[in-house]
Amino acid sequence: MTRTKRKIIKFSNYSFCVTLPKKAVDKLGWGKGDDVSVNFDEKTKRINIFKSRGEKTATPPVSKIAKSAGNKSKTKTATKSIPRLRW
Repeated sequence: MTRTKRKIIKFSNYSFCVTLPKKAVDKLGWGKGDDVSVNFDEKTKRINIFKSRGEKTATPPVSKIAKSAGNKSKTKTATKSIPRLRW
């Protein structure tokens, strides 16, 4: 187990962030967008971050506005596009 010092940085008015070393994330086989679980242990003052084996989440598809091809009627079928959030 390797220990490195990290700083807690303010992420927004309601949260903080701790960065993870790229080397460690690569060794664990984790990647951007992976779901991880976090356990907060108030007694021991520890935070554990883990991911179950084989869990990999895909980025949800972004739907595009559908246009009716060849039909020039006033009613067009459209779906709302989901904006890609960047935190």
